[in-house]
Amino acid sequence: MKKKLLAGALATAMALGMSFGVGATDDGSTQGTNTFVDGGTELSFWTFQELHVGFWTSMADVWNEQNPDRPINLTVTTGESHSTHSKLLIACQSGEGAPDMADIEIGYYGSFLKDGYLLPINDAVEPYEDDVVMSRVSMYGDNEGNYYGVDFHLGATVAYYNMDIMNEAGVDPADIVTWDDYVEAGKTVLEKTGKPMCAVETSDLFFPQCMMLEKNAQYVDDEGNPNLVTEEHAEVIDYIREMINLGVCEIAPGGGFHTEEWYGHLNDGGVASVIMPLWYMGRFTDYCADLDGKMAIYPIPVWNEGDVREVLQGGTGTSVIKGTENEQLAKDFLAFAKLSKEGCTYEWNELGFDPIRTELWDDPEITDNKDNKFLAYFTTNPFDVLKANGTDVTAPNISGAYSATYSTLVSTTYSNAFEISVDQDAMELLQGEQDSIIY
Repeated sequence: MKKKLLAGALATAMALGMSFGVGATDDGSTQGTNTFVDGGTELSFWTFQELHVGFWTSMADVWNEQNPDRPINLTVTTGESHSTHSKLLIACQSGEGAPDMADIEIGYYGSFLKDGYLLPINDAVEPYEDDVVMSRVSMYGDNEGNYYGVDFHLGATVAYYNMDIMNEAGVDPADIVTWDDYVEAGKTVLEKTGKPMCAVETSDLFFPQCMMLEKNAQYVDDEGNPNLVTEEHAEVIDYIREMINLGVCEIAPGGGFHTEEWYGHLNDGGVASVIMPLWYMGRFTDYCADLDGKMAIYPIPVWNEGDVREVLQGGTGTSVIKGTENEQLAKDFLAFAKLSKEGCTYEWNELGFDPIRTELWDDPEITDNKDNKFLAYFTTNPFDVLKANGTDVTAPNISGAYSATYSTLVSTTYSNAFEISVDQDAMELLQGEQDSIIY
């Protein structure tokens, strides 16, 4: 699969008129480079996602076209996620061998931020502040107002509905506003079709975190300390437990929304809906061919009518690593790649990432592009949801102990809450989970 993904990224970049080389390294990772420019500054970049190679090398070519006085020769190295993050952490700790820039997945980000391995990028981001949803940038920051990373997407959470199932049940997703509405609709779906309304992960946290954020509750407090033991968290667990008891919600086959078992189940019409961010569109197009033309995108339910319906989840923050000899150039290129119109257009058209740059939400060349595979796949337009929800958003606090807390949540907390210790009092369970966090 990884080889196929990389081949797709290369084909995309070549179709855009970009040229770069790719090869294998001694440790099994792969490398990509942009078009070589004589006299260009050498910049190194590490990522764990092969699909990102084409993006970064292509954006380096665009940068060189627009900045002939500051050309760069970018080398992008990609490897397996855990090993890449571990290698990066070791390099940061030792002060040797770190790249100029790196992609850091959100679950790891807090560790790098806490230990001071990243450089603030405020000055590079400032020219774009009026054009983007800054909540997506500030979440990769600290309490002092410094920004350290920029994501690939907005990551707005939405509800994906299988309209074959919803129509069979006679339920219109447009009528679903609150979670109570969602549960009542789920009862009808179950009765009429025999299908559960949704699934919950036991090895990830997107569904419960969405509900948590809508309650303005966080997994870590303002100081970055673990904060699992809250009334809001217990309420979310109990609510999902009741959904499971009613048959409205099931445990996701494979434990999460990124497994072969789950993709097969989803493609076979196993559930009526999925609560996930917009970047999950690519999973549908890649793994659920049988659902093409059947899936619709709507806003997520909320606890109370009138609540904010825009929750940001998931992500990969790109950062400049402390110790680089090309600090300003790296910062400026990073901001350009992630926040410019050119970069955000590439991210949407080729990767299916909902743009952080808001002007694209109203650009017909983006929103009405009949050749875009994501717009062709879904029966509703994702930009309608973005525009309806606006820029009033809620994002997770990923500072301090978030990395350690995240690890506990996805390894034990939700499997205990929804599968193993389903009768244990939620607050008692959460206290035990918090006590187990190594921070």
